[in-house]
Amino acid sequence: MRDKMTGYRVTDIKQITHDTRQFTFPLPPGIGFDFRPGDHMKVYPDPGDPVEWRPYTPTTTPDIKDHFELVIKRYGDGMVSRYMHKRKEGDEVIMSGPHEGGHYMRGMAREIGMVAGGTGITPFISMIRTIMREGSDTKVSLLFANKSVEDIILKDEFDRYAAECANFERYYVVDKAPPGWDMGQGRITPELLREKLPAPSDQTVIFVCGPPMMQIEFRKHLLAFGHAKDKVIFP
Repeated sequence: MRDKMTGYRVTDIKQITHDTRQFTFPLPPGIGFDFRPGDHMKVYPDPGDPVEWRPYTPTTTPDIKDHFELVIKRYGDGMVSRYMHKRKEGDEVIMSGPHEGGHYMRGMAREIGMVAGGTGITPFISMIRTIMREGSDTKVSLLFANKSVEDIILKDEFDRYAAECANFERYYVVDKAPPGWDMGQGRITPELLREKLPAPSDQTVIFVCGPPMMQIEFRKHLLAFGHAKDKVIFP
């Protein structure tokens, strides 16, 4: 069932940042949609060419059973992202899934670190929302890098969690910092990984999502810090 291609109708499109949109898809009657935060859908711009697809992670939480949402950034050279940004309300999009990824499960850790670069945040949106809705005391530390403050996807939501929830912290790093910026500028360094993420333990998990070379580099640093291989997860 997860590999079966299914048409989902777009019913709502919201602009999240200057180049990022949120797409809402109601679930057709009889279509099950069991997923864990971090699992993904495959979007096929041409159903006749099933080799050409891109993964996008639902940003809704698993307890929502009537629809799901995808947050997609448009890239100039991204064939599927350009295709999605041309969709209008009422258009059908062919997908398969949900497909299993590196995901969050309740009770998997007491402390969770998340390192995201740009749209690497999307798998973490459902994870963070799920943890906040559970009301658990699992601590979440988010380290999130972007080109500019304007590129930070769902910044208002993460800022609100940081203000209202004792178990959520976030730290942004941007290439271009505005006057008065009090967080990071430049790139995520090994020192920031050590400072902003939870320390290694058997009750700590670190998720990393972003460009492939970033993931490889950060994994090396995290293992050198003492995190176990099975505690560093790529969604």
